[in-house]
Amino acid sequence: MRKSILKAAIFALAVLLSVPCFSQADGEINQALIPLEIYPGDQAEIRYTFRSAVDFFPGSSIQIEKQIDVAKLPFDSLSEKCTVKKVVFSRNDMEYTLSIFFVPWQVGKIEFPEFDILPLVTTRKISEDNKMAYMISLKPVVIQSIVEKTQINTMRPPAPPLIIPGTTYVIFAISLFSVLAIFLILRFLLKFKEIRIWWKEYLQRRLYKKNADMAVKKIKRLVKAQKVSDIEFCSALQNITRGYLEFRFSYPFSAASASGIRLGFAKIFAGDIPSDVAFCIEDLSSMFIRTDYIRYAHDSIDSNLYPPSEHQAALVSYERKSLSDSVLKVIDIFESRTGYEE
Repeated sequence: MRKSILKAAIFALAVLLSVPCFSQADGEINQALIPLEIYPGDQAEIRYTFRSAVDFFPGSSIQIEKQIDVAKLPFDSLSEKCTVKKVVFSRNDMEYTLSIFFVPWQVGKIEFPEFDILPLVTTRKISEDNKMAYMISLKPVVIQSIVEKTQINTMRPPAPPLIIPGTTYVIFAISLFSVLAIFLILRFLLKFKEIRIWWKEYLQRRLYKKNADMAVKKIKRLVKAQKVSDIEFCSALQNITRGYLEFRFSYPFSAASASGIRLGFAKIFAGDIPSDVAFCIEDLSSMFIRTDYIRYAHDSIDSNLYPPSEHQAALVSYERKSLSDSVLKVIDIFESRTGYEE
């Protein structure tokens, strides 16, 4: 019986001696913890560095990196103490680095189980043929306690919100602007009808001004035209004036005769014509009567009567300017006062 046990022991020892096993004694070992002090919930890294003659990446370049499947590592027993997120094995020349990224959950010491790195980074065929092993033995990691370090074991009251310098003025300005905006919106809704009327009148005044400016420009351009005959001048001045009056008072002045000018304004003002408008009407009537005579009395018997200054169908040297100025004066009076459009 003793001989059988002795033979079995000798056989097992021979088998063990036939399998090469590399460990931390194979080369210089360095283990670093990043950061140096770790607290529960922190992201941490164990950086295990060593030099070895074993080629873990046969046929590869000098610098190489490989991510190891966490499920193949014997870390299931540490699930309550920490969670291993990622494991990376890399080589730089003959130096190897094993990086273990984990998140601790409990205060105290974490002891990582020893494991063989060789089958994790090389093919299974190479591992079985050479019957080698390279064991990684990590030093225990101590997780610190925030309570022990700070000596605070009670809950602090909630801190007030952090206010950036100058924020108070910005908040005050925004609040003031909001109140003002709400006030203006409410006022707009209450005064909507009045605002609509005002806006309509404003647009109408803009159109009247545009109409007046256009008439003034045309009259000034007509006065400067030297090659225009008296008949053409009188016809153009009447057309410009009629167009202005028709748009300004919404009355068909373009079809009114010289004597019909007074009748048109009497209808517009319902017989109650202001004094300044009455003077304008007289000036306009005189302009239309004089220009009509120039247009239609040419080569007539009346144009040959005496004295020629009163009957000839031609404008004297100053009449073009005087007739134009009378129309410009009328336009200025109409546009300087409101209410004529009613």
